[in-house]
Amino acid sequence: MTMDRNIDMISNLPSSLLIIIAGFLSFKEAARTSVLSKQWLNIWRDAMHIQFNENFFVKSDEPEENQKVQREVFINFARQFIANYSKQDIKTLGLKCSKPGDFLADMQNIVMFASSRHVRELGLDFSDPTWREHALENHQAAFELPSPVYEHGRALKSLKLFSCSFDASNFSNFCALKTLSLGWIKINMGSIMAILESCPLLESLSLKRCWDIVSFEISKPGLRLKSLVIDECDIAEDFVLVEGPRLQFFKFSGNVGEFLLVDQSDLVKAELDFETETAFDEIGLFLCELLEDLLAAQVLTVCSVFLQASLTSGVECMKSGINIVLFYVDGHSQIVPSGNEPLGLEAPIDVRYLILKTALHINEFCGIRFMLRSCPRLEILTIDIGPANIFLEYGAPYPFNPHEFWSENLLVEECVTTTLKAVNVKGFKGMMNELQVLKYLLHFGHAMEELNLCVSNEAGSNGETREFYMERAQQVLQFNMASRNLSIAIL
Repeated sequence: MTMDRNIDMISNLPSSLLIIIAGFLSFKEAARTSVLSKQWLNIWRDAMHIQFNENFFVKSDEPEENQKVQREVFINFARQFIANYSKQDIKTLGLKCSKPGDFLADMQNIVMFASSRHVRELGLDFSDPTWREHALENHQAAFELPSPVYEHGRALKSLKLFSCSFDASNFSNFCALKTLSLGWIKINMGSIMAILESCPLLESLSLKRCWDIVSFEISKPGLRLKSLVIDECDIAEDFVLVEGPRLQFFKFSGNVGEFLLVDQSDLVKAELDFETETAFDEIGLFLCELLEDLLAAQVLTVCSVFLQASLTSGVECMKSGINIVLFYVDGHSQIVPSGNEPLGLEAPIDVRYLILKTALHINEFCGIRFMLRSCPRLEILTIDIGPANIFLEYGAPYPFNPHEFWSENLLVEECVTTTLKAVNVKGFKGMMNELQVLKYLLHFGHAMEELNLCVSNEAGSNGETREFYMERAQQVLQFNMASRNLSIAIL
């Protein structure tokens, strides 16, 4: 007996099973199944993961008049979907609309629809894509969270509110909430603490472009908070204190300030982005002390500003336990290694995976060696090459010849010779500095097993193309390699 290979076995399944299958798809992908066959036509309408996203309808590159019509189509789609929805419960609802003021009644109905069906994960994003993340101006919330959300909030486990105001005193009903993401809103530290105290199960808190925070201070034992993200928030005094919660993930984007992360021995991953920083002087101390607070992190991401500024002052670095000698050049203090030791933290950090967001500019050379020296157990290094905030007033902590930095008078870091197994380079263009760093790592990387070069797709300033970068990548294959088990991939 032969089976016809053209028979659609899946479409012949009962509708109840097709709904389960569609449940594993995104809302957009589930809607697309309606064209497969008559059996699939209305399956997606019973989806329990619902996303009303205006980006599926509104084209940002078209005139405002066209966008207005497209947004009307989007709202009509949401109205019809809600009117025909038959299920009593939903798991996820996401709503993204940048002009909610034109459709306030519809926004209310969509949110109340989700609350009445005991939604577990609710995401409301009313931010405007034209708002710039790094801009100084703040934008008032475009929508207010309706009261039924608080009343029916006991089922909520995840809540996202972007440009959506709320009453922090009513968060006591969110007793099951584990994940909270707030963005583009005015909120003070008192409200943040009220939320943490009202939601005893909260494990993840993310703040993006929030303002009216004088200083960020969480000092309360017993909190379950494991993940904390502070992304481009306006913190007036540039002070961050976390004492009590045992974080596993910490991410900070913004200006350099004073950080006190007390007793964070459970920390696994940290990401630091100070690319918006404009001041260069006197921030090295803050960065060195922050790095000491992150000693337990096994995965660490640092930016170009960190690489340039972490060693800017000899006096500051001595306070952070770095073994250095201070001398003066043209009236400015600089630092050199003590004896034959390259710069590095006296107490090494436990990082196994290091990500460098860098331009591989000469201003970053000392910082890169500093990080390699401070991570003696490093196994994976990712060099993510891209635009960076390069300080014109940068002064190297010790004199060096940039053309010989990676090839002469070397004191090779312990991790490079003994533990480093994989190096990933993103945005490779084969520039001189890139080739010098790779030649160094390959020449001394006895334990290396992988080198992955992801070639850039960006056109060069002189018309260089991806094909040109690919040719340069071939040069790496000719470098001297210490490891006999090295595999090189050019992607």
